[in-house]
Amino acid sequence: MSIRTRLLLLVLAVWLPAVAGFGLLARATYLREADAAIERIQQLGRSLNGLVERELDKRVVLAGALGASSALLQDDLARFHQEASVATSASGAWAFVVERERQLANTRHPFGTSAVPRLPDAPWSEGEPQVVFTPSGPRLQQPVVAVFVAPRGPQPPRLNVGVAFEPAVVQAVVDQQRWPEGGVATVMDQQQRVIARNRDPLRWLGSSATGDVLARAKAGRESLAETVTLDGVPSLTYLTAPNRYGWSVVIGLPLRTLNEAARRVTLQAVAASGVLLLLGLGLAVVAANRIGAPLLALRDSAARLGAEEVPPELHTGVSEVNQVGRALHVAGQRLQQSAQEMAQRVAQAVAQAEQAQAKLLEGQKHEAIGRLTGGLAHDFNNLLQTIMTGLQLVNRSAPEGPQRRVVQAALRASGKAADLVRQMQTFGRSVPLQPQPVSLADQLLKSRELASKALGDRVQLVAAVAPDMPTLFVDPSQLELALLNLVFNARDAMPDGGTVQVIGRPAHADETLKLPPGRYACLEVVDNGSGMDARTLEQAAEPYFTTKPVGAGSGLGLAQVHAFARRSGGDIRLQSTPGSGSTVTLILPTSELSPAPQQPDAPPPAPLPMLRILMAEDDMLVSSVVVPALEHAGHQVKLCGSADEARARLLTGEAFDLLFTDVVMPGMLTGIDLADWCRTHRPGLPVVLATGYSAQPIETDARVLRKPYAVDAMLDAIARAVRP
Repeated sequence: MSIRTRLLLLVLAVWLPAVAGFGLLARATYLREADAAIERIQQLGRSLNGLVERELDKRVVLAGALGASSALLQDDLARFHQEASVATSASGAWAFVVERERQLANTRHPFGTSAVPRLPDAPWSEGEPQVVFTPSGPRLQQPVVAVFVAPRGPQPPRLNVGVAFEPAVVQAVVDQQRWPEGGVATVMDQQQRVIARNRDPLRWLGSSATGDVLARAKAGRESLAETVTLDGVPSLTYLTAPNRYGWSVVIGLPLRTLNEAARRVTLQAVAASGVLLLLGLGLAVVAANRIGAPLLALRDSAARLGAEEVPPELHTGVSEVNQVGRALHVAGQRLQQSAQEMAQRVAQAVAQAEQAQAKLLEGQKHEAIGRLTGGLAHDFNNLLQTIMTGLQLVNRSAPEGPQRRVVQAALRASGKAADLVRQMQTFGRSVPLQPQPVSLADQLLKSRELASKALGDRVQLVAAVAPDMPTLFVDPSQLELALLNLVFNARDAMPDGGTVQVIGRPAHADETLKLPPGRYACLEVVDNGSGMDARTLEQAAEPYFTTKPVGAGSGLGLAQVHAFARRSGGDIRLQSTPGSGSTVTLILPTSELSPAPQQPDAPPPAPLPMLRILMAEDDMLVSSVVVPALEHAGHQVKLCGSADEARARLLTGEAFDLLFTDVVMPGMLTGIDLADWCRTHRPGLPVVLATGYSAQPIETDARVLRKPYAVDAMLDAIARAVRP
């Protein structure tokens, strides 16, 4: 192939992109004109939709004002008819009042002559205003647009107030606009029926949209597409988003208008590309003998680059070709470097993915344990409630001696089981925290006696709280449980005795780097026991992991502490050396507020007279012991197996002095729903809630008992609910 042929091909290669450029320019010009036309019809559509919505707003406001009429509230329909006639006389609309089955008043007709029956599916508003188009009104036998509004008063409403007007009101808004040549504007209601149109409005009034426009309108989104109008004209149609009443506007622009512009710019592009081709061919002939070899060299370099090789630098005597060759050489070097870097990054990504997978599996394991503990809590607390209540009843009647000591031992074991369930729930996050300002020194004083007795004589407990120790912002009961768990773990690590130190101090800056900004304090528990090796230290906070003998520990203590610290917005640090003891550091958020002053214990309430108690409890084991406990206290108890059954009994009008209900029960209602129902329908009835576990948040002013509860605590809650 000759150089001239190559140059001609090169010219063609240059000319073809130029032609493509002219084509793109022509297309850009066409698209710019089309975009301008589209923007115009979009502006017109949105403007018309806003004007139509404003007209509907006027009628809705008028209907709402009529719905607040004192005459209507007093059922004085004659006076309402007179007031509504005056209010609508200047608007071209008329007002009406309807029940579900009939029309009671209509200002277009004399009062007393407008009562007509309504169809079963006639429009009705329960809350939000309803705008409805009717092709044939019940009295006028002509198209009508009506607004239905529920008046103020009790719900559900007995009446609806409406304002009706003719579609000509909307048609007048359409006629006032200026439309593009050949453009079609249509206003549709929420049922996609034509309300007004700028061409042949009477012909299409009440007709339904068809084809693609109907499907787009039902989707309820703003859209632009090519369709065929009701007149059969192919058009580019813009559909507005529905306004607040579900009405929308369709603006159509004939495609022939856009196609004329496309033909014009296409002819201009063809003429310009022809001139460019002639000039290029002339230049190709002049430069035929000066470009051949360098082009081949560039081809070879490009081929080597495509084969992922580094092409050599070119020295062809043509500076432009040499520059391109040098660029290809540099690109090849960078390609090799990028391939090496890519391999390294892929290896890093694989390692990170493996770490993320391991963390995901760990998180899924913890989530599964949390779901398991939350699901077990309800049933297990009910079982503990049955056991503890039964034991308390036996303990009250058992004489002093071995039998009573056995019962008391069983009660203590039940209490430990309840503590274990609480730890499980804390780890499983099924119990929400209730943080508040807490003084660590006061908390240590409260727990010191219990901790000292549990530690025994061979282990000494030492507390050291820094003078500048800030106030903690945590759940006090969970803090106490975490502190006791740490102290007991330290005791178990020192079977031959030793010292447990509890230290409180402000946190250092380097200890809170990975925590959210804020103020923190540290609570450290230090022992000089046997310590832990690296493997044990890594698994220490996992639930149910323990190095203690079977029966000596549950493996939940440190897991509860870990969950408490993280859920409180802090963190936990573990340090241990085999043979040198362990240090557990809790980093907890602080509060600027001081702890609430300790309130003196309220005196026990005076004995109550006999109460009529309605009890809702689906667990027969729980009710089998709680009902006798209440009856032993002198009360009468009516037992229901569900909240639905309890509500049905209350609806009969039977008198009760107190409702005592569980939270989680079968049926439509929970105990919380029943308490809310009583607040509305039996406001004077005190309510006491009992729960072992509930996924539903307990947000109520009723007294709440956490299962398992003591009989005395139950009677005290009942007394305080009846005599708050």
